[in-house]
Amino acid sequence: MPERAAASGSPRGRARPRVLLVDPYLARADPMERKFVELYPSLGLLTLGAYLRDAGSEVGMVDLTFARDLGPLRTSVRANRPDVVGVHTKTLMFPRALEVARAARAAGALAIAGGPDAATRPEAYLAGGFDAVATGEGEETLTEVARKAAAGEDVAGVPGTLVLREGVIVRGPRRPFLRDLDRLPLPAWDLVDMEEYLARWEARTGERRSAVLTSRGCPFDCSWCSKPTFGRTFRQQSPERVLAELRALHDRFGVDYVRFCDDVFGIQRSWLETLLDGMIGAGLELKFECLARVDLLKPDLLERLKAAGLARVYVGVESGSQKMLDLMNRGTKLGQIERTAESLRRAGVRQFWFLMLGYPGETLEDIEATLALFRRFSPEEYSVSIAVPLPGTRFYDAVKDRLSGRSSSTRREGGRALLFEAAYPQRLYRWQQARFEIEAILARARGRISDAVLREVGRVVDRFHEEIATPLLLGTRGSAAPGKAPHAAAGGTVRPGPGRTDSALP
Repeated sequence: MPERAAASGSPRGRARPRVLLVDPYLARADPMERKFVELYPSLGLLTLGAYLRDAGSEVGMVDLTFARDLGPLRTSVRANRPDVVGVHTKTLMFPRALEVARAARAAGALAIAGGPDAATRPEAYLAGGFDAVATGEGEETLTEVARKAAAGEDVAGVPGTLVLREGVIVRGPRRPFLRDLDRLPLPAWDLVDMEEYLARWEARTGERRSAVLTSRGCPFDCSWCSKPTFGRTFRQQSPERVLAELRALHDRFGVDYVRFCDDVFGIQRSWLETLLDGMIGAGLELKFECLARVDLLKPDLLERLKAAGLARVYVGVESGSQKMLDLMNRGTKLGQIERTAESLRRAGVRQFWFLMLGYPGETLEDIEATLALFRRFSPEEYSVSIAVPLPGTRFYDAVKDRLSGRSSSTRREGGRALLFEAAYPQRLYRWQQARFEIEAILARARGRISDAVLREVGRVVDRFHEEIATPLLLGTRGSAAPGKAPHAAAGGTVRPGPGRTDSALP
């Protein structure tokens, strides 16, 4: 395994450490995910960069989102000769993150990985070439690492880090979470080409869109959700601090639409009401979208949310079966989903539903219940994922003895999904995903095609599903009822989306 006796080679002795932050996501290399990803600069890296500057470091950033290859990274490393290269990691970007680490080390810099994937499986990043992994929030950890690296000191033992020494992982003490998020500076927007992001949004939607994060963590305990960085903590900025950031985006960049990237927006009602009053009173006329839970999005709040500019809500519906919601430990009821969906529809707010298939315990009847709910409310947008057991989750712990490797069939960037022995074969779940797409197409056709024709098409699809597709995919023609024996291959790639991963990771 690669390792170093010291943090960054020979002592540099600089008064001000040099840090290069890297977002390794390359949009053009990710054709399968592009339609699901709405591009914003990394808020975690921009906040981290601003914090490091305030602490005395020289900071640069390489944002590969719109790049063709790693050329900008190599150019920046050669030109700036950083002491530390910090890389934001997510599952799909693992191979490219290792390339960044190799380039950093070749230039004599210390390569440190942060973010959800590195925090979940640090051994893979250390074995792949990184000198260190930041296991929690990055601001104070990277400040200390940068200072030591610039002085040529060993970073082993720095709180919040893991390093490899003589084949053994050395774990620094746990670093406490930042309690007062108002201490964080405004994101260092100058580190990226904000106009590139905003112009793309404007060409696509007519709006100059950006993103804001008002909190860190999530206090809920869904069994499939990975929380490697923040755990179940929940901390949030004051409404006044949030308004200051909104004003800055509006005044400096002409932003007129904001995505709140919080894992769950508006957990504390009094906080939310204060923020909404401030947004209305500020006269910024911003539209916004957020991720909300159906048990928190009360109908009586919708009028105020709409008045403040609410245009779209992402909701984790997940399943139309109460049994499955309970197994997932969602803490929500079908009645709450139905009430919220109807309230949003009446208010004219676009709905984006997250749905999940293949979670352990799900039967064909549960899938039908989810499809029936989907048909009933016809959300404007949706995502149907196949359950993925991410390390560090209760879901993973429950099926880790049934893991069957990683799929090589997907073309997604780094897109190898953990597979496990589920109730049905993967091909059946793929067909079920297609059924949701068919239902969405039929819903969009209402008003342009007669209801009689749409009903007949729906009946044909259902008949095909029941009499041909399901028996064929399960191989159960003339045999016992399907679903009795497990089949290897439920799984899928992790889809980026609001609230699915820690949002403010370094």
